[in-house]
Amino acid sequence: HLCACDSCAALMKKCVQCRAQIDKVIPFIVCCGGTVPVPAGVPPAVQTSTPIASNPANMNMVMNNGCLHNDIQKLQDQLQDIKEQTMCPVCLDRLKNMIFLCGHGTCQMCGDRMSECPICRKAVEKRILY
Repeated sequence: HLCACDSCAALMKKCVQCRAQIDKVIPFIVCCGGTVPVPAGVPPAVQTSTPIASNPANMNMVMNNGCLHNDIQKLQDQLQDIKEQTMCPVCLDRLKNMIFLCGHGTCQMCGDRMSECPICRKAVEKRILY
């Protein structure tokens, strides 16, 4: 699961990594390698002060937050590629919905004004809306 600050955690209903419903919140200090807080009224003999980071698997999760940085960067790059493929290359504002016979496309507003393809400079003979 993903660690979040108190402000963000209050807004989250589901885990952003696995989409599971959030049913338990752990204090931030515990996520950072602190000890599990002991409820009031628990006798000292029952208290355990084992740090959450004492387990190597937990330490790895605390240190790199589940290796999410690389995954997030990869997904952001993929999203940018998809946007570049679907957005009009002329205005960069609207979705492509017109294609020319050369195979390149633009939005209808830009495409209606073109006499040649903005990508390959071939003459526009026909426009196809999709």
